[in-house]
Amino acid sequence: MNIDLTKTQQYLEWLKNKLYLNAIAPSAKNRIIYRGQVYRCNLGIGVGSEECKERPCVILQYNSANKTSPNTLVAPITHTSSTLPIVVPITAQTDTSGKLILDGNVLLGNITCVSKARLGDYITDLTSDEMRLVDKSLSLSLDVNHYYQTLQNMYNDKLQYITKLKENRSNLQTTLASKQQQIDDLKKLLETYHFANIQELTDFLDKSSKDK
Repeated sequence: MNIDLTKTQQYLEWLKNKLYLNAIAPSAKNRIIYRGQVYRCNLGIGVGSEECKERPCVILQYNSANKTSPNTLVAPITHTSSTLPIVVPITAQTDTSGKLILDGNVLLGNITCVSKARLGDYITDLTSDEMRLVDKSLSLSLDVNHYYQTLQNMYNDKLQYITKLKENRSNLQTTLASKQQQIDDLKKLLETYHFANIQELTDFLDKSSKDK
């Protein structure tokens, strides 16, 4: 087996960094972070094609867990371009001086659990529109999208049913208004010609029709 000395040196350097991160983990667990925020994250040395090094990562874990857990879930942001639906391009962001602070793509196929100790400086927040795309791609990556699709189909069916109910109600209200107008017209006839009741009016109209 050939030993890659450069790779070995990288692993030794990462071991030193990992020991440091482990030492600060107890204090880092109380760090307040929020879903959608982007931090520098030390992913260390990966195995195979795992994401590695320090790179921007977006927080995916829900805020209640972020508040109490010493760990969080993140997805790396890289310049890897792809048309896969689990890769979300984000809009480039700059600081107040115009310096680029974040761009690239969120890789939802590479989500990972990390200690808060791995998180470095806060960079920025993804927009709500970008997080909606992240959530959609995340559901595809975890193969839970079909559950959401089923719920969406049920929701759409309910909306169609409600629309039909509203249409039927509108038609019934129109019919009711027409019938009410007919009743009002009959009442006017009763008052005008002094009929005692509807039956007298009906008999009168029948008789008039026959006379013609």
